[in-house]
Amino acid sequence: MKFVVIFLFFILIAGAIGSNYENMNNSMPETDSIFDKKSTISTIFYDKNDAAHFKYHENESHILQWYEWWYANLKGENGKGIVTIFFTLGDLNNPILSTAGVFVAFLDEKESIEKITCYPFIDYSLDYEKCNVSIAGNRFYEKDGTFIIEYEEKGFSISMKLYPEGKPFGNATKIKDWQWAAWYVAMPYGKGEAWVKCKGREYYIKGNAYHDHNWGISKKMDFKWDWGEFNVNNEFAIIYGFAGNGERKGGIHFVNGSDHIFIPYGEAKIEYIEWERICGFKEPTKMHLYGQQENISIDFYVELQKAYMLGYKKIGKPYLLGKTYGSIKINGKEMRFSSVGFYEHHEIMPW
Repeated sequence: MKFVVIFLFFILIAGAIGSNYENMNNSMPETDSIFDKKSTISTIFYDKNDAAHFKYHENESHILQWYEWWYANLKGENGKGIVTIFFTLGDLNNPILSTAGVFVAFLDEKESIEKITCYPFIDYSLDYEKCNVSIAGNRFYEKDGTFIIEYEEKGFSISMKLYPEGKPFGNATKIKDWQWAAWYVAMPYGKGEAWVKCKGREYYIKGNAYHDHNWGISKKMDFKWDWGEFNVNNEFAIIYGFAGNGERKGGIHFVNGSDHIFIPYGEAKIEYIEWERICGFKEPTKMHLYGQQENISIDFYVELQKAYMLGYKKIGKPYLLGKTYGSIKINGKEMRFSSVGFYEHHEIMPW
């Protein structure tokens, strides 16, 4: 039963997270409010980009297809890691036609432990001024430039702090017809630490961390997508995302403390070199990504390092930890880099 719940949750959210990059038309939310302009994002104290968005769209005709979630991960230096998602789905003005919940995964080399807190008429609150979500007493919020996540359920608890680096960025896209999606990377890279209590034992985890935020109105499982994030020595990040069933959207992002450079699809490419079937899911185990635009060019590979199982022992949905290596040239200066980070690949029917 545990695996069924986990699997259904990922099927529910998999269709909406990806296509979040190109400008939207005038019938959709204004993208200027979430671009990485210095005039709107000047400090690490985040503005409304990372706050809730439902009330601005509650009267749209397809509001039952609403989704919004706050995602974060921590990649521990000891092989352990954490993934958290605080989510809302559906028409939040109608408790019968909506839900909210929290998904948490404590990743381990041997076996991962997942928890979902989600049930009818769950108590939750959203903040429309800043990142501050509370669901059944569990919290994801920002305080003095630090992101704090607190979760507890039946003898299992996580307290996590994320210390952001890098210039936040984001934008939005029209998918097709009435469907649209928005994406805000509030923490492109940085460090984090967590205290975990599980099965009577206590763990301390520290390492690289990442946080982004997704919202929009779209059908579930309506397109395929790729995404990955890699912190390079806490100096800059390489983040990529490609989505779509025919003509793909998205691209490759370079971001550091002062700059965000985007290479759109067409000028950025992704090639799948090797595949492997993991627990029935066909996953890319080696990819080649490259592209150039104006004063930047990039060429790198992503290879599978570890597939964590979200489910029961060796039965479940793989969550992929990859290693990347390659080079980037900016204004004629070339740098070689390597890193480790999470990456994802989703098909409409992943098997």
